[in-house]
Amino acid sequence: MNGPMNDAEILHALRNGKAEQAFTRLYRHLDEVAQMVRSHDGSRTEARDLFQDALVILHEKVLATDFVPTGTIAGYLYGVCRNLWLAELRNKGREAQVQKMLALEGREDALDLIEESELRLAEQAMQALGEKCRELLTRFYLKNEPLSVVALALGLAGEGAAKTRKYKCLEQARQHYRQFTTSTNNA
Repeated sequence: MNGPMNDAEILHALRNGKAEQAFTRLYRHLDEVAQMVRSHDGSRTEARDLFQDALVILHEKVLATDFVPTGTIAGYLYGVCRNLWLAELRNKGREAQVQKMLALEGREDALDLIEESELRLAEQAMQALGEKCRELLTRFYLKNEPLSVVALALGLAGEGAAKTRKYKCLEQARQHYRQFTTSTNNA
């Protein structure tokens, strides 16, 4: 198997004596771990050692149980590496670095929640638009169609008319977004 392996294939390989094949595919995630370790006072060598330890932990867990990660295997490996690195920092007496790492991750989690919430509000604002506005904005922004093509598809007089309509539709979407934001904040 030379191509990419999905998580089920990786688990199958680990369970059936083809761990080396699975590990080779998983090593593509080493750079993410190395970035995390290096941004918290570690070296590339420490990251590699940590990653190898995480692979051993994953392999043992897969062989000992009916292990199925709740997310992706890559996410599981990253989490193991994160926990191993936190333990390593604590063992080295670098509690300030541990706190910094945890604080940064807390902010990232909060930002993810904010972005997710804003995305839901933006989707609601789009759904509140009329069909023609939704189609115009979708064609222009998501499908990257030129305004002349959008105008023709929607039966508008021309590119200028499509540009004017796009502006009005965006204003409506912004107005809906502000209304949803206000009602969410007041709830």
